[in-house]
Amino acid sequence: PFVDDVVVAVNDRSVRPVSLPADVEWLVMDRNLGYGTAFMRVAAGRDSDVLILLNNDLEISAESFRRCVETLRADARIGVVGPVLRLGDGRLQSGAARLTRFRKASRPLIDPGVRVQECEWVTGAAMFLRGDLVHRIGMDGSYFLGHEDVDFCVRVRRAGYKIVCHGGAPAVHHASQVITGPRWSYYSPRNRVWFARANFGIGTAVFAWLGELAVLPRVLLADLVKRRDLTSSRLRLLAAVHSWLPKPSIGDGPRVDEPLAGRVMRW
Repeated sequence: PFVDDVVVAVNDRSVRPVSLPADVEWLVMDRNLGYGTAFMRVAAGRDSDVLILLNNDLEISAESFRRCVETLRADARIGVVGPVLRLGDGRLQSGAARLTRFRKASRPLIDPGVRVQECEWVTGAAMFLRGDLVHRIGMDGSYFLGHEDVDFCVRVRRAGYKIVCHGGAPAVHHASQVITGPRWSYYSPRNRVWFARANFGIGTAVFAWLGELAVLPRVLLADLVKRRDLTSSRLRLLAAVHSWLPKPSIGDGPRVDEPLAGRVMRW
């Protein structure tokens, strides 16, 4: 009863499954547009008061779904609601997330308990969004993979709205089942610097970049000792260089040569 339209954004141009219900729209992108731009492509022209962004590796009950929608509709000051996400074994995956003071790094492991708790951001794996804000503020797809959610929440808060995590609305996120391999070794450090520079200035971006560089020796050691493969180290080195490439604008969307991590690994 809470859903009018279900749309699957297809970035890999895969064929529609025969088992998919007929009323689910299968929207194939002309190329891999990444997370944020694909969502904005789906959202274009839809005038619903609530738009819901869900990963395809997420399980959410009807009750949790209902609570998130009702919380968003009950308070006009709330711009984004996220359920509390747990992994399959019950461990917290993302809750009432914050940003660190200086590097503005993500801190997702903050448990809201069972209450609705205001926070700085919620993960893009499950976001219940005020429709007019999606169209007015827009999700920045130039990041391609990662930090679109944090960036959107920062800009929504600056517009005067609240971000909340609903502790009484749990969901299960089967993380790393869709986005596999070492992709985050590139996108996490690069986008952290892009996000810091776009929202907090060059000083914060430099601080974030130095923090990512400090992690490199540990990653290299793990590659040599555990994985015996230098893919993660090479991706992080590439990210360190690409952190200072000009970040495309929201209107531009992702670079035409994305996924850039594909230069090092098989995408």
